[in-house]
Amino acid sequence: MSRMDGREEIWNLDPQNPGEEEMPKDAVAEMSLSNEKAASAAIAVATAAVAAVKTVIGIQSRIFTRLATRRKFLRRERDDLDELEEMVENAAAVRLRAIVESSIDSLRTMMCSCLFQSPAVLAGLIDELYIMERAFWVQPGRSEWWEKVVLPHWDDPLWQENFRMSRQTFMELCHMLRPVLERQTTNMRAPITVEKQLAIAIWKLATPDSYRSVAECFGVGRSTVSRIVMEVCQALYDVYHHVVHLTAAQEVMRGFAAKGFPHCVGAIDATHIPIIAPAHRATEYINSKGYYSMVLQALVDHQGRFTDVYAGRSGKVHDARIFRSSPIFRAMNQGTFGPGSIMDMEGEQVKPVILGDSAYPLLPWLMTPYSGHLDARKQLFNRTLGRCRTVVEYAFERLRGRWRCLLSRLDVRERYAPRVIVACCILHNICETKGEPLQDGWEEVVRSVSRSYQQPERPPVYVLNPRAREIRDLFSAYMERRELAK
Repeated sequence: MSRMDGREEIWNLDPQNPGEEEMPKDAVAEMSLSNEKAASAAIAVATAAVAAVKTVIGIQSRIFTRLATRRKFLRRERDDLDELEEMVENAAAVRLRAIVESSIDSLRTMMCSCLFQSPAVLAGLIDELYIMERAFWVQPGRSEWWEKVVLPHWDDPLWQENFRMSRQTFMELCHMLRPVLERQTTNMRAPITVEKQLAIAIWKLATPDSYRSVAECFGVGRSTVSRIVMEVCQALYDVYHHVVHLTAAQEVMRGFAAKGFPHCVGAIDATHIPIIAPAHRATEYINSKGYYSMVLQALVDHQGRFTDVYAGRSGKVHDARIFRSSPIFRAMNQGTFGPGSIMDMEGEQVKPVILGDSAYPLLPWLMTPYSGHLDARKQLFNRTLGRCRTVVEYAFERLRGRWRCLLSRLDVRERYAPRVIVACCILHNICETKGEPLQDGWEEVVRSVSRSYQQPERPPVYVLNPRAREIRDLFSAYMERRELAK
């Protein structure tokens, strides 16, 4: 027997013949006590009903607040957009008014009968109020904002502000991802279009909105948003993984040479991405700053595009250890990354190198700054290396500026976090290649929020590699000679 049925049985302990004139005193006392309990319960139920009505009114307030926010996105000089806005607002008003009126009628009915009806009936009325509240959120009309406002009416500035790319770039992505994301129509329901799937995923990656907020915007369930985000991230990797690759090595080396460092194919660095507390082995993800994080290691070209990314290691692991376990370390050791060109430098044959800071070991193919006492030549080398390495710091800033899910806690399970991080890197490269601008204020948001999630200090790594020191001295002598020749 359920709890509700139990309450029904207890409250129906009336005599079989309530119309009899004479009743035992014990029965009269028992009835009085039951009536007192019924009255108290009725007051509690009425209070809950009032709270339910207030909840519905609160929903109405949030809807109109959202409409007011979106009003700035509509061109006021367009009559059709004004009519559309009025239609959406009126539809919301009619729907909410019906809910509130129905709730008030139910409340009145309950108040009139609360002393005469059983608690089961009262509870049923309260359940009805909450069902009406929930019914509002599953109305099919919620998706009209995407289909009737965004798709037909938003211009490029609005697309770039909200989806981090122009409409044309968005549609090109849809065309490329369609074979992977498109679903067949069944007898049960029409599938979500590729355009809407990509919009949901990008909106979630580009904003700090919760899954519930994204679901409200696009008229789908929260679990559907979560599934779509993961599927789109996987599709981006399957279709676009080639965009994170060193495709024009000679151009990259010319770019770094123009910045002052010759024969360089990239700058490497790592950044900590805040994540929610993992369900298992959470302490392994706490970094030295005290928050849960996952490390993204990236190699960047002279234009700030990623040419190699490695994500998934916990924030507790030192960057140098992550680096030694990464594919780029093996590829550079084996000479399979980048061109096989050799540069004659001060009479020595030097292979292409990458640039790192003092947290990385000095290797024949990885140049790091000098430490200790620095003469003029070593200072020139450090300044040049530092200037060339700013591209990777700038790339991380632009990455977070566009895809703000990486800025604060990434709200996905740790097993899926690398997929989301790599997908953001792919989208970053696509936007950079297409020349999508970084809008004013995005970088300021990054700097502001980053104060709450500061990057851990990385202790320097000292490795005695005689050949690496010789090659670094060759580069510093080459730079000094060029500087004197100016």
